[in-house]
Amino acid sequence: MGFISADWQLPIARRTGNRIWTLTRDNQHLQHSHPLKRFISRVRQRVEGVFHEIQNTGRNPERLLNKTVDGFCVHIAAKIASHTLRLLLRRRFGINVLTFQSQPL
Repeated sequence: MGFISADWQLPIARRTGNRIWTLTRDNQHLQHSHPLKRFISRVRQRVEGVFHEIQNTGRNPERLLNKTVDGFCVHIAAKIASHTLRLLLRRRFGINVLTFQSQPL
């Protein structure tokens, strides 16, 4: 069943109004267009890349020993803010924050 099943997607769509886009299997009758498949794959790669960077830079969120949920949320928010700032500095100003060297834009 999983995320592809219409039985799973329909209640989510009714409750939240959100449509869930998943890649279809080759043996399914209804297939997505090739551009939509590429778009879904690109978005998925970007999301997984961000999760990988957040998890593997500094302290791993799975290994944080926070005593409260609030403390955990603060750590996660700080990691996401750090990641966003690093991307901004690299893309907008060409600065690598790990070496503080300017890179060509």
